Amino acid sequence: MELSKRERQILIEIEAGLMRRDRVLAHRFDALEAMGSRPGPQRFACQVSLLEISIVLLATIVVVTLPVLLILSV
Repeated sequence: MELSKRERQILIEIEAGLMRRDRVLAHRFDALEAMGSRPGPQRFACQVSLLEISIVLLATIVVVTLPVLLILSV
C-alpha cells in the first residue's frame, strides 16, 4: 500500500526532525539508506566477515567432536 503525498511529507518532516536532534539516529538512518540501495533481499542482511564464519565453524567442530572423543577415550 502506497502512502499518500501528505503522509510521505509528514514522514519526511518527522525523519528530518529526528535526524537534527539525534546524530546517532541520523547515522543509523544513513547506514540503512546505504544498505537499501543494494538490490534484492540482501539489502537488509547482516554482514558477516570470513573470520566470524571461521570462528563459528571451528567452535561448532570442537563442540561436536569433544563429546565423541570423550566417549571413545573411556
